[in-house]
Amino acid sequence: MYLYTRRLLLTSAAGADWATRICEAGTKVGGVEINVWGSVWGPGYGAVTWTAWHADLPSLESWGDTLNADAGFQGVIAEGAELVEGGVDDGLLQVVAGDPDPAANDQYVAGVAAVCAGGNVERAMTAGVEIAETATRISGRPTMFVRALTGPYGGIGWLTGHETIAQLEAGQDALAADPAWLKLVDSTEGAFVEDASITVSTLYRKIA
Repeated sequence: MYLYTRRLLLTSAAGADWATRICEAGTKVGGVEINVWGSVWGPGYGAVTWTAWHADLPSLESWGDTLNADAGFQGVIAEGAELVEGGVDDGLLQVVAGDPDPAANDQYVAGVAAVCAGGNVERAMTAGVEIAETATRISGRPTMFVRALTGPYGGIGWLTGHETIAQLEAGQDALAADPAWLKLVDSTEGAFVEDASITVSTLYRKIA
């Protein structure tokens, strides 16, 4: 499975309505559900990210071509010209461990991004799977381990969905209080690039 993402920065609250209409129009035209998430309680206030799941790359290509060729959808995109600031960042993630649940009603996603350290890719990927499996067991919420096909080489990450903010809090508290979790995180020293600007935690709240 692949997760396509598109991220940009909105300049006003009016952008949220436009972001929602992008989801509605894109889902109707492309036949694939599009969701949009806002980054909350962290850097990049005003950033929104659209996401869409695809079974394989040919499906992603066909979907993208369909959206690009639809005048109505492109018209909705053009309406946001005065609502955004800076450029647009696309991303493509492949699921390594865990599976997206199409029936889930997640309203929040906790994401962590990192990059495998040089000479430690095998170790980092193995640790990444173990981290996802351990987080799932301790927090009670399914955590996916993903690798980035675009962006910094060796990019990886973890995504954990939550239906409520209370559920997110409970999961984070469970991890922080578990000695096995802390020991596992400490054991990965050297596996990932140790740079606070690269290893980043982000909380996303669903807009539509």
